Amino acid sequence: MSAVETPLLWHIPVSHFNEKVRWALDYKRIPHRRQVLGADYLFRAWRATGRGTLPILFLDGEPIGDSTHIIAALEQRFPEPALYPADAAERELALALEDELDERLGPALRAAVVTPLFRNDPDLALRFLTTGMPEQAYATLRPFLRVFPTYYRLRHRISDARLDADRRAVAAALDRIEAQRRGRTYLAGDAFSVADLTAAALLAPLLQPPELQYPLRFELPGYLKDYRAELLQHPAAQWATEVYRRHRGGSAEVA
Repeated sequence: MSAVETPLLWHIPVSHFNEKVRWALDYKRIPHRRQVLGADYLFRAWRATGRGTLPILFLDGEPIGDSTHIIAALEQRFPEPALYPADAAERELALALEDELDERLGPALRAAVVTPLFRNDPDLALRFLTTGMPEQAYATLRPFLRVFPTYYRLRHRISDARLDADRRAVAAALDRIEAQRRGRTYLAGDAFSVADLTAAALLAPLLQPPELQYPLRFELPGYLKDYRAELLQHPAAQWATEVYRRHRGGSAEVA
């Protein structure tokens, strides 16, 4: 693969949706370059795809946004090792679980973590969100700390009043994962698939498994430590940790 053809990933390290795509690239051992965007990522993402969201993967120079669309493109372009089950029914189930978890678990866990951080320590929340970014990202946003939490809450539709509901949604998603798994190793069929990858990746910011390539640079405050400890007691969270151990592997990023 020539340098011109090497896929380029625009990403934010702490984001679980970005982790989902990084994992897909690494699992398929696709040599790729990564560019961590800074405080201006919304504007750059909007110019690239018309959506202010990351990750964005450039394949042959064409930008693809949304983690589900990116994995679909990778599966078509780089089919082995497969993330979509070969069996039609299992593939339909895996894709349905991917969509369900993206819509329910992803936003709920983000809110469950960020809401109490903004409530108790906005500066720590900013450091959490800029984990792995260039240092100037934090420095750029720090002067706006009084308004940034309001903007972030509006953008992601989160609020202090909904914290309990968000955490109930996380618990419901874990129950859903465990009910689907029924003691089996994988969620859709007998092999690792996009369903397992999605479930584990979306839990990663709080689980902080050892295999995570962009760990937090600070210790979680006590109220999040307690929530993490509570979460880790759930069988689905323990399963997700094991999925990381079995399947995360190393990075396929190239210099």
